Amino acid sequence: MLRRRIVYALALLLALLGQMLDVGYLFHFIFFAALALPLLGLLVSLPAMLGCRGELEVSAPRIRRGESASWSLSLTNRFRLPLARASCRLCLANRLTGQAHREKILLRSVAPEEKRRWTMEADHCGMMELRVERLWVCDCLGLFALPVRRPGPAVLMAAPVPEHPGPIELPEGAGAAIPQPKGRTIFGETYELRPYREGDSLRMIHWKMTAKRDELVTREPPEDTRPLPVLTFDHFGLLAEVDRTLDRLEGTSMALLDQERPHEVRWLHPETGAARSFRIGGERDWTACLAAILSDPAPMRGRSILEQSLSWEAGGAIYQIHVTGKEVPHEEA
Repeated sequence: MLRRRIVYALALLLALLGQMLDVGYLFHFIFFAALALPLLGLLVSLPAMLGCRGELEVSAPRIRRGESASWSLSLTNRFRLPLARASCRLCLANRLTGQAHREKILLRSVAPEEKRRWTMEADHCGMMELRVERLWVCDCLGLFALPVRRPGPAVLMAAPVPEHPGPIELPEGAGAAIPQPKGRTIFGETYELRPYREGDSLRMIHWKMTAKRDELVTREPPEDTRPLPVLTFDHFGLLAEVDRTLDRLEGTSMALLDQERPHEVRWLHPETGAARSFRIGGERDWTACLAAILSDPAPMRGRSILEQSLSWEAGGAIYQIHVTGKEVPHEEA
């Protein structure tokens, strides 16, 4: 745009000199045409410039580390008129690693519905955020520019590649066996029987006992008193080490879910030092936990969660499994 303005200024200056020297009517015409042409170009392009909207999209909301994903920037014009030029400055940042890449894109002859795509590969885990830092559209002569409202960011999760540890041996604990004296075994599971209370699920009603007692009887499973597995890890270190830690963390969490063992994941926030924890009962819980992990920055150094004593808010025993990205995994009970 600067070059076009310089060329226009030189042409206008020559036309002005020709008019001042009074070399003929042609220079008078060129001078007034040079004055009117930018305004005419702006009036022609203004509807398309004011009606332009931008949107960022990503091909998939989640990929694995090492895989590729495509991003796209779409420019639409509600007046269905083409744009001569558009300029955009993009920033692709990884919230976990803190890495950021900026790129300036120049679009020429923008159609009423223009879409540009490019591909990136996730070298490390993290929440990848693509945002528009600046978006401008120009008139047909490239002399005037108007800012366009920036679209919201597009977010992509670069998830770890799970490293499965195989079956995990966990202590059952003294209270792991469900008490038998007062319970009834039904389909291989032990339940306590009690009178029906409003709000109980109909599926939990013991119909045979209800017929015998002539009142509704509900099956209630006793509480699971087995030690709660707690996965801990340190949210700092070299990028390669952080990647390996998250690989092993997801693999361990999936292994526990395969064994039908709910668990918790805990770590210390790398900046505030506050403990963060998520209860994992299924893959949806793990996805929410992973999004929080990948959104926190991972510095080179930090405080280890091993320096903090663990407790369970609900009471009872816990079994700690510390996951690390070092070559030799270390577990602690």
